[in-house]
Amino acid sequence: MVDCLKIGKIENYIFIESTTSTSSSSSSSSSTSSSSTMTTLTPAVWRATATLNTARYQHTVTLLSNGAVLIAGGSNGSVPLDGAELYDPSTDSWTITGSMNSARFGHTATLLTNGKVLVTGGYGSVGILYSTELYDPSTGIWKTTGDMDSDRDYHTASLLPNGKIFVVGGYSFLGIFGNAELYDPSMGTWKIVVRFYTNLFNHTATVLPDGTVLIVGGYSTKILSSATLYDPSTSTLTTKANMNTARSNHTATLLSNGNVLVVGGKSISTFLNTAELYNPSTDTWTMISNMSTARSRHSASFLLNGTVLVAGGQNNGSSCVDSAELYNPITGIWTMIPRMNTARAYHTASVLLDGRVLVAGGLNIGTNNALNTVEFY
Repeated sequence: MVDCLKIGKIENYIFIESTTSTSSSSSSSSSTSSSSTMTTLTPAVWRATATLNTARYQHTVTLLSNGAVLIAGGSNGSVPLDGAELYDPSTDSWTITGSMNSARFGHTATLLTNGKVLVTGGYGSVGILYSTELYDPSTGIWKTTGDMDSDRDYHTASLLPNGKIFVVGGYSFLGIFGNAELYDPSMGTWKIVVRFYTNLFNHTATVLPDGTVLIVGGYSTKILSSATLYDPSTSTLTTKANMNTARSNHTATLLSNGNVLVVGGKSISTFLNTAELYNPSTDTWTMISNMSTARSRHSASFLLNGTVLVAGGQNNGSSCVDSAELYNPITGIWTMIPRMNTARAYHTASVLLDGRVLVAGGLNIGTNNALNTVEFY
């Protein structure tokens, strides 16, 4: 009989491991038993699942404390959206939840320590927004909270160890913006904490294990190779070593060893397939092997097995890709995996509690159509 069935994922394979035990009697008073384990490997694939109620791109995705997935805002190609919907992994279904008070795309969404979701800024029906609002999963209702000091879109928002939210950069009605501010959930207020060296947007911000925030790349008057560290304990900025390649619209992923993997993006008119690693302990950048496909506005997901899944993105001015690849930090090697069912950029990807990756929405750049399709890896 099969006593144990274990299912998991190794690299680009799904493994199914079964342990079978048998017993036999040699006499009326004694018996013997044995067990055997069989492992079956099958290629990991993408599987289409329930579609969004509303096609959208440049939306946000948040994995809630209960394992559900919240998608909010975005654009349908014509107007910004105020709608939000929830994905329930147990029923494989999307449900419309409360609408935001302001339609927006190019915003941020951050899960707070109290389980609520803070949405900031973005571009709305009246232009770039100062406004922020909170979603309460227990009621499905959005409530406005304090306005930021600056209007901004294409900025970043990072949850700090003390529970506050650090927002930096973005594009403003007055131009590219460099002020950074902190949101205090206990007070519902914002406070400017530091003036950034360079105005920037389309950058990345990564919270490191020591609680500092690494801000990398982006666009100012030119595409940037710069890296800056924000220390919340002293509210100060420190210039760090530059990347080897200037880039914006890239991704940055914190690895298990504390290093940061920066992938793809765009440099001037070139879409990039390059990747590099930042080591915070030595303040050094190291170029690693290239991806098979150049891509910008893609997704990068840190998987439970320590690898990084990069999917989709834009690879020239008029098209996007359905290709996906895995980076193994131990070997330093990229591996192509089966293609997604749909080519997409400006999409979202979230790692569910069971380890699956949910990719939702996005834009088909070739047809300029917003997507409602969703798939699992």
